[in-house]
Amino acid sequence: MGSSPTTDIHETVIVLPGGGIHAQGLLYDGPPDQVESLIERVRGPLRAAATRHNRLIRLSVGHPNGHVERQQITADGTIHPDLDPPAGVPVIDPVWNQGIPEETGLLATVRAAQRAGQWRAAQQASRRATHHLITQHGRDHPYVAMGTELQAYFAAMAQDNAAAASLYSEAAVATHQLGGPREQSRRSLINAVAAWLHSDRDTSPSGAGFAAAHALIRITPYDHATLAALLQRLTRDRA
Repeated sequence: MGSSPTTDIHETVIVLPGGGIHAQGLLYDGPPDQVESLIERVRGPLRAAATRHNRLIRLSVGHPNGHVERQQITADGTIHPDLDPPAGVPVIDPVWNQGIPEETGLLATVRAAQRAGQWRAAQQASRRATHHLITQHGRDHPYVAMGTELQAYFAAMAQDNAAAASLYSEAAVATHQLGGPREQSRRSLINAVAAWLHSDRDTSPSGAGFAAAHALIRITPYDHATLAALLQRLTRDRA
């Protein structure tokens, strides 16, 4: 069996260079001196939800300089700094090192297209294989995260960079939520940003650029330089 997904609720907010925020797929415009009130428009309902459901909610706010402010909203609606967990080596399910079993035959068509350098065919075959894995194991399974990462790789090889950016971000978040190797999540994130930069750089609120930025905030909160550069590019390209 694979790892179980975390039950934590973890929301992320992006403070945009020049003012305004992006949260929950939406842009909230405003000057820099209104950023805190805009954040509270998102945080207020989260505080109410924490109290209503008697549970902790995590909130991470990424700033234009790449700094990530991490908070915990406790069950009584109060806000506290979200501290680092105790240091230690996380236990990783061995399934992450084993990969998708080749003996299932799901990857045969993928590998054949790969050997022939037919990247579009490999991309489509990996998509079909991932759908089979979802049917067999459910969406919250390491094999599905691996299948999504494989789709992203072949999308990039086929120069479908917009799809690659979205899929790499999706794979990074899934790997993180399922307790997979941290380095695997980080690698997918770096690939997501690179693919977005080589794409038509969709800056829509629901686009791959913002998805990658939110994933960076959630998964690698100390990668200040990558986040700051991505936010600058997102803002510049929207201008």
